[in-house]
Amino acid sequence: MNIQKGIINDEWYQKLVFGVLVIMIIGVPSSRILMSMSQISLGFLWLAHGHWKQKWQQFANNKAALVLVSFFLLHIIGVFYSTDLDYALKDLRTKAPILIIPFMFSSFPKLSKIQFEKLLYYFIGSVLFVSFFVTIAHLITQEEIRHFISREFISHIRFSLSVNLALFYLIFLRVNNSTRNALDIFSLLIFFWLVFFLFFLDSFTGLVVFVVLLFSVLGYLIYVSHKLWKRIIYIGIILSGILGVSMYLVQFYTDNTQIEEIDLRTLDASTHSGNTYYNNLNTSTENGKYIYIYICEPELKKAWKKRSVLPYDGLDYLDQELKHTMFRYLTSKGLRKDKEGIEALSIVDVHNIENGIANVHYTEGIGIESRLMKILFEYENYIATGNPSGHSVMQRVEYWRTSHYIIKKHFWIGVGTGDMNIAFKDQYDEMDSKLDKQSRLRTHNQYLSIWVGLGLFGLLWFVFVLFYPPLKLKAFRNIYYFIFFVTFIVSMFTEDTIETQAGVTFYVFFNSLFLFLYNQPEQTYLVKKNNSDI
Repeated sequence: MNIQKGIINDEWYQKLVFGVLVIMIIGVPSSRILMSMSQISLGFLWLAHGHWKQKWQQFANNKAALVLVSFFLLHIIGVFYSTDLDYALKDLRTKAPILIIPFMFSSFPKLSKIQFEKLLYYFIGSVLFVSFFVTIAHLITQEEIRHFISREFISHIRFSLSVNLALFYLIFLRVNNSTRNALDIFSLLIFFWLVFFLFFLDSFTGLVVFVVLLFSVLGYLIYVSHKLWKRIIYIGIILSGILGVSMYLVQFYTDNTQIEEIDLRTLDASTHSGNTYYNNLNTSTENGKYIYIYICEPELKKAWKKRSVLPYDGLDYLDQELKHTMFRYLTSKGLRKDKEGIEALSIVDVHNIENGIANVHYTEGIGIESRLMKILFEYENYIATGNPSGHSVMQRVEYWRTSHYIIKKHFWIGVGTGDMNIAFKDQYDEMDSKLDKQSRLRTHNQYLSIWVGLGLFGLLWFVFVLFYPPLKLKAFRNIYYFIFFVTFIVSMFTEDTIETQAGVTFYVFFNSLFLFLYNQPEQTYLVKKNNSDI
């Protein structure tokens, strides 16, 4: 048998490729194992089908695919001026899908509209399953939902990107379907559930992506709409949204930073039991209330021992000093840090403190306000102490500051593919950073990460890789690709999105899917129907 002709005929090849694509798109939001298995399976099918010369020519003639693959080749160049070859090779293995998937997808059979929409429904179903599963697990175990999802599935931040795609894809899948039926109502319920879950997930990156996506999609509709009244409506929604968000943030900041007026001389000196209070106004505040006033540690230690098995001088379940979690929690409830304060706590309050929840307001609502409170506290603490440890947003500020110093030293070509960790370790030491050793991570900004590793030349080429293929293939006409592109671009401002298996697979799979397997303009029924604006 001439293996160049392959051992799988065209009909079975198309069916099997589509079947593995289903597995891959299910795995993107749910399983690293499925991601790996599906990529290996696609490679086997590509080989078993044969026609390698024809496939190579298809790839070689596809400028967009060549440009995507060139980004991996840039990382190979970066190996040659790296000193840590072990890490460099590890990084190449992680980013291997950037080379493999565009190469294979450029020669795979094109998808029909029905097949494409089926894939998106499978993706939405996978996201929905994970959201239900982790919510039920959270209700049973009370484990923080983002910790559970990161352990059992993929990073909660990567998953939040999939949630954003799923809820916006669901809208346009139904809008682009001219048949109205009960599925529309069911889809609407799913949409609202996913929006709720996104806020409940408490991912800063996911929430930012959601807001930007919302305004971007409205901007897209303004661009494609042909009737003035529609454009006016969409512009009005955008302006109202921006104004509303701005007013909310200003009011939130005002309400939570207005420091209570206290004269140290008027504070009670002793507890009801006659023990002495410790009072200090030159410290942090919680929602405008001083944390380190009305503290009587002897009473706290004795009263806490009756309420919890965790030692007062030990750590909570988030490995934070328990007593400081307690101080903040009691302050947020307006209670003094003494025997009466501990006795006033409910069983739920005690469990919250044990679980590292430092503010009762963090347990209220659907997440957005509590997340803003955490960020505000992080900022105030960082300004007061210069120590961002334990605070995700301020830690990012420290990562970006560290990146800035590294970039100044290696502006043009970077430190190399393998020396990122070495460069950051040395820079943290040189800066004498107050960041905890275990928290001294890399940029958490993909653009800065590329600049640090591959220099300004690498960053400029990365931007070219991002924009040239969709512009060349006119992929932005497809609303589904537009949604993916905005999600990915925004996520990279606060995350090293393509430095992990889940992130790089998310990027390269959806990018290749839209560019090479289904690159069709989508005329949404919000805009056009039978070539006439409605």
